[in-house]
Amino acid sequence: MSSSEAAIWGYGREGQAALAHLRETRPDLTLVILNDTPVSDAPSGVEVLVADAAKEALISGRFALVVKSPGISLYRPEIAQAKVKGTRFTSGTNLWFEAHPNARTIAITGTKGKSTVSRLIHHLLIKGGFDAKLLGNVGVAALNETPARDWTVFELSSYQLADFDHAADIGVLTNLYPEHAPWHGGVETYYRDKLTVFHDHKTLAIANRAHDEVFTRVKDRGNLVWFNDASGFHETGGKLFFGTHEVPVTHFALRGAHNIANLAAACTAAEQAGVTGLRERVDMTDFEQLAHRLEEFVAHEITCVDDSISTVPQAMLAALAAYADRPLVLIAGGSDRGQDYEELAEALMRANIAALILLPLTGARLRAALEKRGVAFPIVDAGKLAEAVAQAFVHVPKDGVVLLSPAAPSFEEFANFEERGRAFKAACA
Repeated sequence: MSSSEAAIWGYGREGQAALAHLRETRPDLTLVILNDTPVSDAPSGVEVLVADAAKEALISGRFALVVKSPGISLYRPEIAQAKVKGTRFTSGTNLWFEAHPNARTIAITGTKGKSTVSRLIHHLLIKGGFDAKLLGNVGVAALNETPARDWTVFELSSYQLADFDHAADIGVLTNLYPEHAPWHGGVETYYRDKLTVFHDHKTLAIANRAHDEVFTRVKDRGNLVWFNDASGFHETGGKLFFGTHEVPVTHFALRGAHNIANLAAACTAAEQAGVTGLRERVDMTDFEQLAHRLEEFVAHEITCVDDSISTVPQAMLAALAAYADRPLVLIAGGSDRGQDYEELAEALMRANIAALILLPLTGARLRAALEKRGVAFPIVDAGKLAEAVAQAFVHVPKDGVVLLSPAAPSFEEFANFEERGRAFKAACA
């Protein structure tokens, strides 16, 4: 193995930032780009290995160091083979923490709510007079950014946490549901990787007391503060409380009790970071809603809701609760990850459903779960999202809502939930 060679594996936004960072900080290294597909924008003079050639170079142990992009599974066999040869694997997130050892950081993860909670914490820090930045899984390569003066907030996915070997000052865990099992090689490994946010006991752990899976896995940890606990910030009846005292929340545009629970998480973390006054009032002025998360718009005088971020059944349950007062034409279905739809079927039987439009592949499973219960509302199968939207407008009553909340990933038709959400809006127009 040549100690002077390092590889950048994956040449998207993260890989490009890693290349620039290593060129600046490790000029002694000869850098090579590895990618699963051809690279058209590699800098001149940098060797590029693609597909099988990249795999063979990894397995040979050629590289002392490989900086892996988050989308590449840590559990690919060539990684294990390279490690046997002495190759060290790391990530852009690890490189950022190594470069800024004195930065004060807050790391947020969870199956659902991590993006919203990250942005809520960042908002509350700014409102509280702190200088803060939001980095991580938010479309910004951390290695292109320096820390904020006071707090740097990281949204971290399970992909980023799988090989995270540093420690944030504060860690936040929103919930744990089965997700991303193929990447992690199983749900249990996915949960373990998520819990890496708490792997160092110097991290102040902030966790969801109301979520059974989280409670069971972290209840014996020291240095722990709960949210959604009766003694602290929690959601009750769609309102924010601290203990027994209701906390007024002004200008909060996010709908649903689950978003009040997200706000409880954010208030807990922000208070621990030094923001004062949150037990008396929470000001959400200027907080902007993220796209594809119960995002409302009007088309043809009908309220439409883009909840394309709904990739697990629990996300649809939250959407149903948020619109319990309106008749719904629900569009559901997508890639099948073997998730349990029985609880979801029970909830749909109780919900105010005017019609259900189902997409492949999980739509067939949801139909079967409903039909054995004697469903009363119409169920329509659609092959593509555009067809599903057209059917939704046929069935929606004048006071109803067309809700896209698939409870499944998008990979049958779209590359990601963002592309699916944009397609939904275009089809509604």
